[in-house]
Amino acid sequence: MLRDLSKADSVRQTVRADVVVIGAGLAGLMMAARLRRQGCRVVVLESGGQTQTGDRHPLNEVVQSGQTYRGAEEGRFRCLGGTSTRWGGAMLPFPADDLAARRVGWDADWPVAIDDLAGRFAEIEQIFGLPDGGFEIEDAIGTGAAAHGFRMRSAKWPTFRMRNVAHVLRRDIADARIDLWLNATATSFRLDEGGRLAAITASGGSGRELTAEAPIFAIAAGAIESTRLLLVLDRQHGNNIFAPDGVLGRYFYDHLSAPAATLSAVDRKALVTALGLRFDARGMRDCRIEPTAALRSRLALPGAFAHLAALAADDDGFTALRAIYRAVQRRAYPDPRSFASLARNVGWLAEAGWWRLANGRLLPPPEARFELALVTEQMPHPDNRIMLSADRRDIHGAPLAKIDWRIREPDLEAFRSLQLALLRFWRDSALRTLAVPLPTPFEIWRGRMNEGGGIFHPGGSTRMGTSRARAVVDGDLRTFGVRNLYVVSTSTFPSGGSANPSFMLMAFALRAADRIAAALRPNAPVGTADCARVRAASGAAAGHKE
Repeated sequence: MLRDLSKADSVRQTVRADVVVIGAGLAGLMMAARLRRQGCRVVVLESGGQTQTGDRHPLNEVVQSGQTYRGAEEGRFRCLGGTSTRWGGAMLPFPADDLAARRVGWDADWPVAIDDLAGRFAEIEQIFGLPDGGFEIEDAIGTGAAAHGFRMRSAKWPTFRMRNVAHVLRRDIADARIDLWLNATATSFRLDEGGRLAAITASGGSGRELTAEAPIFAIAAGAIESTRLLLVLDRQHGNNIFAPDGVLGRYFYDHLSAPAATLSAVDRKALVTALGLRFDARGMRDCRIEPTAALRSRLALPGAFAHLAALAADDDGFTALRAIYRAVQRRAYPDPRSFASLARNVGWLAEAGWWRLANGRLLPPPEARFELALVTEQMPHPDNRIMLSADRRDIHGAPLAKIDWRIREPDLEAFRSLQLALLRFWRDSALRTLAVPLPTPFEIWRGRMNEGGGIFHPGGSTRMGTSRARAVVDGDLRTFGVRNLYVVSTSTFPSGGSANPSFMLMAFALRAADRIAAALRPNAPVGTADCARVRAASGAAAGHKE
């Protein structure tokens, strides 16, 4: 049930639930829906409104002291659905070797294995109506990828309408057991005498406040905001909870991306057929080239993937068509200029439509250029960090996040090694019959990487691990410092992985929801008992009032 704190009749009010979740994006809504279906009452606090009209939200302002990290403001959205109202939608689990013991000398260990999460993958695919089939794809043109130390995998992309999690879970959101408050920005945290979180107060502006009480809380507000909220909680309690361990806020990273090569097409349509986006009745799929675990171990490489990138002009038909579909995704009216641009490119549109029907592929505009884009993990470094600003505050009086993020020499060396290995594979395989790769010079790809400031996949700053000396949360995403507080965000990922992180985040969100439901009803198997049966008992144990 949707409510708006900024328009509430009462200036101050208190609500109670089994679980309070901060954030109504991918992780928060997936958790809330899962808990609701298991009989739990959930309060969700979302700092944004029903939609976010602009590309930057004023509450996402940060202070930057290192290289400019564009993802601090451009890649974050505060509204119902969060980033899912704008994201591309690529879904792909990390390979097992991403969660295995690190072989590149990094201080990054996952306390869970891929098998702990794999049981949720099919469920996520069903929720979003993803295309059928596995994530491993056949080597259609016979490159012999495995012999060269690479593998082919494919992300699945839902239709634009199904990319917005608020639309996908709209029936759950409308249920009375989910009390979802918009324009409710968490500002203060109250602990009980035992050090457990007892209540969170949110501000709706104009003096309106909402206090939410529950036996269990979860922060699912995105990597940067989740970290900032933990830092605020710590500061409000004398920096005695997380600060002594010296881990919170550190090891901040993003995926790094730059062109490994410009591709001079030998056979343009064959190149698109082999490596381009292909349509499915339930969405799209792509083709990714990843280093195998054996190659990563032999050359001490991080996780990475390469893909075909078609670069088109801003006013071409493809860009216009994508803008129209993305408006549908965020439940908004398309810009009329997009239709005008589409009309100017009606020739390409007709050919692309035929190409889709005949070949099931996306045909780029004829003037599009091709690059082999390479995306790599960034090394988690303790000096890449999120802090609180000493003198800058938001409109609610809370300190802004301060980000010190830098691309370091090991990141450049890793990219260079992967670029060389990838180009050797291309030239020694059947890929050479599709296009001639022209290696991107170091100074160009380094410049592109620095200008890009990551690709808006932040993580690491509330990392998970086996002890509070090395991590902020455990393998269940429960904080070591406050045992009834969970953090469900990519900020908990110790490393960036070999794919977009959203699919893995949703798997962790479902797993955390199951753990929370089990904690609320400790004598019943997950998914069988109603939270209401033990609500009074669990509430009494945690100071929860009915």
